[in-house]
Amino acid sequence: MQKSVHHDRISEQYQASSTQYDNVKNLPYAFVERETLLSGMPDLTGKRVLDVACGTGFYSRIFKRLGAEAVVGIDIESSMVDVARQIEAEQPLGITYEVGDAAELPVLGAFDVVAPIWAFVHAKDTAEYHEMVSRCAANLVSGGTMVALCSNPDIDLERMSVYPRYGLSITPKERHGERQVIHIEMDVEPHVGFDGFFWPAGTTEEAMEKAGLTDVRRLPNRAPGHEAGLSEKGYWADFVANPPFALYTATKPKP
Repeated sequence: MQKSVHHDRISEQYQASSTQYDNVKNLPYAFVERETLLSGMPDLTGKRVLDVACGTGFYSRIFKRLGAEAVVGIDIESSMVDVARQIEAEQPLGITYEVGDAAELPVLGAFDVVAPIWAFVHAKDTAEYHEMVSRCAANLVSGGTMVALCSNPDIDLERMSVYPRYGLSITPKERHGERQVIHIEMDVEPHVGFDGFFWPAGTTEEAMEKAGLTDVRRLPNRAPGHEAGLSEKGYWADFVANPPFALYTATKPKP
C-alpha cells in the first residue's frame, strides 16, 4: 500500500509511540472516551465486529470480551498492528489484525458492527472523509450498525485549557479551510503525541447519509460511574461538557 505524504506523517507520529500506546488508555480522559463509546455499542454477543484504526487492539480486545464472535482490527501503522498481534499471541482471543488505510479500506467481510475509532479525524480533506465513511459502510451487513468516534464539531477551544487535569493537552494550530488543525499530547512517558483535525458541524452526518446510512445520531457523552451518563458537578464535569470527541451511530438499511 502506497501512503500519501499526509498519511505518511501521521504514520510516523504513531510509529514513534506504538509500544506505549495502550498506556494512554489508562489516562483519565480515556475513561470518558470508553464510557461514551461503549454506550453506543449494540449487544455484541455473537456479532462480527470490524475495528477501524484499531491501533494496538485495545478496543478490539474489549469487543471480543463483550461477546463478539469475530473481531477484525485494521490500522494504517504496521508497528501498531505488530504490537496488537504480539498481545494476541501472548493472550489469544481469536482476533485478526490487518494493516491498511481507512481511505483505501477494502471489503474485509460482512460485519454486524463497524467501529471507526478516531479514523475519520485524520482525513486529508472532505472528499477523503466521505470516502472513509463510505468504505466503512461497505463492510456492514444490511441492518448493521456503524459506531464512529469522531472529533467534536462543537469544540470550545478556550475551554480545552482544563484538559491537562485529564491527562492530555490539545494545542490549536493553523486552519485548513473549515478544519482546525490540532496537536495532541498525552501525559505519559515516553512521549505520545500526534496531529489531527477538528471537523466542522455536519461533516459526519453528511458523510454517513451520502454513504446510504440511516438513523444517524449523535449520542451524549458519558462520565464513568454516572448511571445517567452525565456529570454536572465534580471531577468529570468540565471534560464531559467539552470533550475532544463525539460519538455517532448509524444503520445500514435493509433492502
